[in-house]
Amino acid sequence: MSGSGDFSVDVEELGSLATRLDRCTESMKHACGDLRSATVSNLGNGDIDEAGADFKSAWEFGISQIAAITDAIREGLQVTARTYNETDSAIQQTFSKAHHSGAGATSQVSGHSSPFG
Repeated sequence: MSGSGDFSVDVEELGSLATRLDRCTESMKHACGDLRSATVSNLGNGDIDEAGADFKSAWEFGISQIAAITDAIREGLQVTARTYNETDSAIQQTFSKAHHSGAGATSQVSGHSSPFG
């Protein structure tokens, strides 16, 4: 948003961010898989084995949550970018139709001109 009050959205950047988030999600899924395949038994002491298992379980859960949230954000960005594109297209079509049909001229309503044609 610029200082003039204009609002603009870089749809390509939204798509790029969604792609980067997709890669992050995949990285988290791979990390979670790697963690699942790691073993924590036979570390030399029962308490250490238990602590290692608790640590592994907590990190598996945390990583899976990060992956799920990142994926949801990515999906939201994709929907947002698609919606902006569809809205821009619809607005362009509306203005094009109005311009070609001559609807841009002002009409008289109760003696007042309407800026909306």
